[in-house]
Amino acid sequence: MELLLDRLTKQYGSKIAVDCVSATLKPGVYGLLGANGAGKSTFLKLLSGEIEPSSGEILISKGERLSVLNQNQNAYDNYTVLDTVMHGHERLMQIMKEKDELYAKPDFSDEDGIRAGELENEFMELNGWEAEGEVEESHRGKRGHTRHFRPPAGRQDAPLP
Repeated sequence: MELLLDRLTKQYGSKIAVDCVSATLKPGVYGLLGANGAGKSTFLKLLSGEIEPSSGEILISKGERLSVLNQNQNAYDNYTVLDTVMHGHERLMQIMKEKDELYAKPDFSDEDGIRAGELENEFMELNGWEAEGEVEESHRGKRGHTRHFRPPAGRQDAPLP
């Protein structure tokens, strides 16, 4: 995946939070450091689509998507690493949850069946069947071994991918 930032700017009145950023981000791990108020959160909100830039654009490789997790460090304490990463694709998680609820109904109706079919179609369009494999693959080390993650504090029993 390649992410292209072209003269990305975000301005609030006379305050410029992000000023004409251009970059090409290739696969890898990036860190974003800066003082409080430097525009880090604004920059990430721009990348995620949560807010629109004042000018400039963000381009992503065709067929790719960018998933974003909540910045709240405690938001995923009760989830496995795999589930946490999957939460980065909010719509896919909503579909999975609704499907699970429908299929668990003891009185599954014709309307439920129609809705389940709609959800299955959207799930396939979003490559939902491949999502878990993609997440696992993205967390493999250079030699093909899954990296080890520590469970969140207080969750020593948390399963690992």
